[in-house]
Amino acid sequence: MNEDVYRQVAALHVRCIDRGFLATLGVPFLALMYRAIDEASDSVLLIDAREGQVMGFVSGGMGMGTIYRRMLHRPLRLGRALLPVLFRPATLAGIIEILRYGRSRPVSAGARDAELLSLAVAPEARGKGMAEGLYTRLQGHYRACGVPRFRITVGDALLPAHRFYTRMGAMPIGRVEVHPGNASTVYVQACGSDGAQAVRGSAGIPAIT
Repeated sequence: MNEDVYRQVAALHVRCIDRGFLATLGVPFLALMYRAIDEASDSVLLIDAREGQVMGFVSGGMGMGTIYRRMLHRPLRLGRALLPVLFRPATLAGIIEILRYGRSRPVSAGARDAELLSLAVAPEARGKGMAEGLYTRLQGHYRACGVPRFRITVGDALLPAHRFYTRMGAMPIGRVEVHPGNASTVYVQACGSDGAQAVRGSAGIPAIT
């Protein structure tokens, strides 16, 4: 993938997962993050593009720690990306909360704690099975890596996301608070060949936000 693809993915994240904390950090930060996800050995970025335009994506990994450390390999770009928001107290608090959550893993799904990090489809491409296809591709990636299951963390307010993951076969296994006062459900999804079921009309479906 190239820089244009990472920026398209970042812009789609901001557009579709606008209720999550990471969207507030802006497209430059997210473009660096998705580049790190694509390049790191223990994470993956899968896209669905039509005529050169990214219409949907899904990302997964073994936590954000490796990804954030890889972003530090480009300190100048990271600094420029964060400069507009770095001095907002709420932004600093949010970054610290995500890092703490990634280290503590209060609810574990086992299997090396693989997880779905984010999933989004452009509004104009919804209702055509794209989200299901991306989700199934992530299952296939983990299955090929010998990972039998992965987890998904979904905020309580994201009712469409809860319905999507439930219909795809994910099972709730616990409750967490990534950000204080904002509870989330942790799901686990098996990577077996029969783990996905079709469901139409999916939108921006965040996990770690």
